[in-house]
Amino acid sequence: MTSVWKRLQRVGKKASKFQFVASYQELLLECKEKWQPDKLRVVWTRRNRRMCSKLHSWQPGIKNPYRGTVLWPVPENVDISVTLFKEAGADAFEDKEWTFVLEGECKGHRKVLGSAAINLKNYASATPTQTDVRLSLKPLSVKVVEAELKLSLSCIFVREGKATDEDMQSLASLTERQTRRGRRGRLQRERRRRRRRGSHPRGPRPALPPPPARRRDLLPRAPPPHRSAAACHLPGKSSRVVRAAPPGGANVSRRQRRVRWVSRRRAFRQLPSFGR
Repeated sequence: MTSVWKRLQRVGKKASKFQFVASYQELLLECKEKWQPDKLRVVWTRRNRRMCSKLHSWQPGIKNPYRGTVLWPVPENVDISVTLFKEAGADAFEDKEWTFVLEGECKGHRKVLGSAAINLKNYASATPTQTDVRLSLKPLSVKVVEAELKLSLSCIFVREGKATDEDMQSLASLTERQTRRGRRGRLQRERRRRRRRGSHPRGPRPALPPPPARRRDLLPRAPPPHRSAAACHLPGKSSRVVRAAPPGGANVSRRQRRVRWVSRRRAFRQLPSFGR
């Protein structure tokens, strides 16, 4: 919705695309006692766009070991494409700020040390220009006392058109729009996933009620017939185990089975009927 509102605001405006090139020359950094940076980099950023320089070592001074510099023997160039907008009858462009951020890196951890913003409309020109810029960075860490960046900023005019043309859209706006679309797509997929999982939510399922008791489980069970644990091993090739017969012989065991069957039958008749 924000991108649509921006495009509506730019209806009837003119757009001009420029290419800016920043050449870093020198970086001055003064720190507090008991701390010195290891590696430093300069990041030129706006919204989701980040143009980073290479990592460079910080060299402490001789007089003050906590005040050092980073020198580029050969200037390091970082270029960006920027679209500036203005009203149809106006001469000046609208404001568009980019920020130079100083970052320190030690053992893979990044820390923001300072930043300074510049308004690119002040450096835009229809003819190629080059301007020496000296920025005083605002300290963003308690360990930083002072920070200063020296660079040269070049501007080259690319083309001019309407603000609503697709090829004149700012790259930062396009990147932000793509990021927003990606977020919206992820949210929609997550909602669909939750709807599909609505009937079976995650987490422990509720305990099921115990099954109804069966009629045979309610019958009293007679004790197992007596068997002697005494056994004898017959000598020979095979080690067979011969158990002793129960006392009373085979007739006693048959009688016990008959008594047990009669008792279970009587108990079954005394049970209440289940839907019979």
